[in-house]
Amino acid sequence: MDLIQQLLLLSEKLYQTLEFVEEDKDGKRDQQIELINKLLDARGQTITKLEELGERPLQGHEKEAYLRDLHHGIIERLHNYKGRIREDMQQLQVSMKSETRYVNPYSHLQNLDGTYFDKRE
Repeated sequence: MDLIQQLLLLSEKLYQTLEFVEEDKDGKRDQQIELINKLLDARGQTITKLEELGERPLQGHEKEAYLRDLHHGIIERLHNYKGRIREDMQQLQVSMKSETRYVNPYSHLQNLDGTYFDKRE
């Protein structure tokens, strides 16, 4: 299999993997992230091998436009995936903060260093 065909297959698989973003149930998101990382690494190695050939082997190739479209789609889906993870992390932080306030609602009023201030002298 030549490198261009390998790049095409890896790009298509990565694009399809990013199509269905899993909710974080039962740790499936971690498995999906690992798969995405493996595909990105393999794709990066293939691109490096293509660059080592010297001249631009993709230039003028019949699949060049399709690979460019896949590349832009992959980047867009990766940004969306990153945004979803960021939103989930922010939501988790908010829920943790509200849970802490529920457990100890006066925590922000506590004096942690143990000093006592008396207004009289």
